[in-house]
Amino acid sequence: MPATLTTPTPTPTPTRTRAGLLTAVAVLLIALNLRLGMSSAAALLDALRADLGFSPLVAALLPTLPSLCFAAAGAGTGALARRLGAERTVLVAVVALTAGLAVRAVPATWALLAGTVLGMSGLALCNVLLPTLVRTHFPERVGLLTGLYTTTLALGATLASAVAVPVAGAVGSPSLGLAVWALPALVAAGVWAARTGIRTPGAAPAPTPTPGERISPWAMARTRLGALVTAYFGLQALNAYAITGWLPSLLSGHGMSEGAAGVVLAVAQAVGIPVSFAVLALAKGPAGLRWAFAGVSTAMLAGFAGLLVAPMALPLVWAVLVGLGLCSFPLVLAVIARSGSGPAQTTALSTLSQSLGYLLAALGPLAVGLLHTATGGWTAPMTLLLATAAAQLVVGIALTRGRP
Repeated sequence: MPATLTTPTPTPTPTRTRAGLLTAVAVLLIALNLRLGMSSAAALLDALRADLGFSPLVAALLPTLPSLCFAAAGAGTGALARRLGAERTVLVAVVALTAGLAVRAVPATWALLAGTVLGMSGLALCNVLLPTLVRTHFPERVGLLTGLYTTTLALGATLASAVAVPVAGAVGSPSLGLAVWALPALVAAGVWAARTGIRTPGAAPAPTPTPGERISPWAMARTRLGALVTAYFGLQALNAYAITGWLPSLLSGHGMSEGAAGVVLAVAQAVGIPVSFAVLALAKGPAGLRWAFAGVSTAMLAGFAGLLVAPMALPLVWAVLVGLGLCSFPLVLAVIARSGSGPAQTTALSTLSQSLGYLLAALGPLAVGLLHTATGGWTAPMTLLLATAAAQLVVGIALTRGRP
């Protein structure tokens, strides 16, 4: 009998396996840095104001700058990625982050603001492109990788919140304490540079949408999905940045020490580390997705209510509830990463939701700061956040209604 010709099943080559592993490690290292610079600044806000002597307006502007940078720089991410390629754009972004954090070592208000703008603009590019890179490189493991990188992000935020004050004390000033966080960003830049230098035999090129595949983010804005995802993204980011930017100051204003207030913020951010995977696992089906969105938004609402009514009674309980609410971020990222017919639509939805969403989010920290300055207390700011948390719950229920 003639021999039967069979096509051998392709097996991963060592180079391909190494490239995939290095990509995953690089994505996680970048995720680790996505909140280090922000959380450390929140924990050191009062110390920076005392050391540099800036005005209440600058104090209100500083927690707002990340959201403004995310909105402005995020809007141009798609065009830059088409020009340079997604992977090279991420490399430029991480280098900008490193440089921005390093500039903040200069003990001057202009350096603090300029370094924040440069560093957060780099973060904006990473924020938009990470869901696209995950979908492109790990199409069968979108939920797993989304859970891993959002958990790593939460770990970075927790670490910075918990140790920013003692680190600043160890190096001698809050400005140098901020600049310390340029070191892990430099490591992430080096690993991502090594990743972009690998070309796996037979592998697809870097995920760069071609001109024919370009989808306008504004076209997505006219769809129900685009409008609801953008509204939900903006509301959850507004609530998250407002509370993480001002929670230490709120607690310090009620008599808690700066170090202890930083630890409470760290608890809020640490809750997402074990919970994100459970939330994403629950959200795999339509019914689970609805329960997940409703649950995290209700937890945020309850945490804000506690901080409004009795902030010093059970601060750790309120922190845990707020931390559960912060899990809305990986949820909405998973929805973005799984939406659309390919990387071009994913990038369009990510660009739309993050540019407009962060523009909305910028109002949160700014409004909280201005209301606190105007009233001298925290009742008005927390009442505002209670209303935005209720709006987040309503939009989340609408987003999941009828979703396949």
